[in-house]
Amino acid sequence: MAYWIHTAGNKSDLLWRFFMCDYLSDVKNLPTAAKEGLLQPSDNVSSSKCSPGSQCLCQEDWSVWLLGKDTDQWVRRKAASSSGTPGEGEENRIEPIPPSSIQDLFPA
Repeated sequence: MAYWIHTAGNKSDLLWRFFMCDYLSDVKNLPTAAKEGLLQPSDNVSSSKCSPGSQCLCQEDWSVWLLGKDTDQWVRRKAASSSGTPGEGEENRIEPIPPSSIQDLFPA
């Protein structure tokens, strides 16, 4: 089990956190606005309470989690498609520019 803060705080909300975790099972150990999270070895910051809107990126499946304001629960917001096939996350896929289109930009 491991999670950590990648970036912490901003000018308008010092308790906003961006976590990264290894496994989906780690999300349940993250802090919320009402409770502290599981203390990590050599880290006394990542277990501290955080504000709604804080986010977590889970590296097991590259899903994005958001701490809800009304529920004070971590909610899965987006699951990434790692296969490259149509499905979840397809709307965010950027198509590469074909080499012929690039060559057309630079006539000989």
